[in-house]
Amino acid sequence: MTNLENRLDRASSGEYRLNPDEQKLYLNTFRERIFLAITFDDAKTPLVKTSFNQILSHFDLADQPIFVKICGELPDDLTGYYLKLAVEHHFEGQILIEPASDQYGVVIHTDHAVNRDMIELRDVFPDLLSNPVPDQPTKKKSFFSKLFG
Repeated sequence: MTNLENRLDRASSGEYRLNPDEQKLYLNTFRERIFLAITFDDAKTPLVKTSFNQILSHFDLADQPIFVKICGELPDDLTGYYLKLAVEHHFEGQILIEPASDQYGVVIHTDHAVNRDMIELRDVFPDLLSNPVPDQPTKKKSFFSKLFG
C-alpha cells in the first residue's frame, strides 16, 4: 500500500525530474550526456549556420544514438535548416517548443553519460569562431575612374 501512496504523492506534487534546473539549461538533457552545446547567440550567426554540416560530420563516428535538440525560440528558417542537416546525418532531431533555456540554442548529445569537460562551441571548435568570414575582394578601379577620380 505504501507504493501506491508514494506514487500518489509524486503525482500530486507535479512533475518529478532529477535536476530540473540542469535539464532546463541543457534543453531537457543532462550535462554529462552532451557532446556540444551551442549558445543561443552563436546559433543565430551565419558562420555557425554555414559550418553546421561540418560540425555534425565531426560526430558521425561518435557513440550512437546522437540527438540534436534545437531551441524553438530560434528563427524558423534556422530551426528548419538545423533539423534538416541533423536528419541527413541520421541523427535524431527535435525542436523544443516548451519554454527552455535562453542560454543554449542547439545541444548535441547522446542517451548515456560521456562526461566531456569541454562542451562549448568555442572549446570544441576553437578555430571555427576565430576565423572570420572572408570579405568580398575589393573591386579594382578602372582606368577612367583613376584618371577622373
